[in-house]
Amino acid sequence: MKTPKQILAYLQSKITAYPLEEAREIGIIWLQKVLDISKTDINFSESQVDENSFNIEETIQRLNQNEPIQYILGEAWFRDRPFVVNKNVLIPRPETEEIIDLIKAVNPKTILDLGTGSGCIPISLALEIPNAGVYAIDISEGALQVATQNNANLKANVNFKKGDILNFVSPFEEQKFDVIVSNPPYVKNDEKTEMRANVLAFEPHLALFVENEDPLLFYRHIAQIGLKYLNENGFIVVEINSYLGKETKACFESYGYLKVELIQDFLGRDRFIKINR
Repeated sequence: MKTPKQILAYLQSKITAYPLEEAREIGIIWLQKVLDISKTDINFSESQVDENSFNIEETIQRLNQNEPIQYILGEAWFRDRPFVVNKNVLIPRPETEEIIDLIKAVNPKTILDLGTGSGCIPISLALEIPNAGVYAIDISEGALQVATQNNANLKANVNFKKGDILNFVSPFEEQKFDVIVSNPPYVKNDEKTEMRANVLAFEPHLALFVENEDPLLFYRHIAQIGLKYLNENGFIVVEINSYLGKETKACFESYGYLKVELIQDFLGRDRFIKINR
């Protein structure tokens, strides 16, 4: 029997696949979930817990094999909401949360998300812009199952359908949109050496990578979709490869979009592009 703080210290010492401080943060995430307590309680609670009742050694083993804690718990947080995640979807990133604020500022009535994954973007938008009609597609049946589950769990009202950005035929008939949003695959294959083992080994490559020879493939198709499906004065908002900000901006400009704005994330990296129809 140990206090939560003692269990955290044990986890930190045993999680060797990560730097010490990151191991501590992972331990905190795990304890908050399995003990249903706050970060403050972990540090100050004197209650005794049987650490063997929560598969702690199995969790440590999986973490040391680089499996992300979010997949182990089946949960990741985005905009202060818990989203179900598994190997069929990417783990939502903190920087992606900023795309929600960019779209909220426009106050759209209709939104289309291309390549929805876990559904974190359209579900957050549906909950934070309650009068908007929100639609989303993904090519992966597994991803759509996860997104639909999150939609139900969080009591949102997103219309999810199967669809392919690269061969887009709208499953929403002739519906047009005030905003089209996407966080498409944009990591070049030759950037894999910069990525961590927990991403490469576990997160779906279909949602991550593009060929080195054509890294803007998805953005060209999104630009074409926008020309057909955006309302007059509508916007496209996309997350991008920070190494390819200027090139992605030029891609949209080449399709005749006149106002294309490159936006940095909270780390100061080129991360989003906002395009006016």
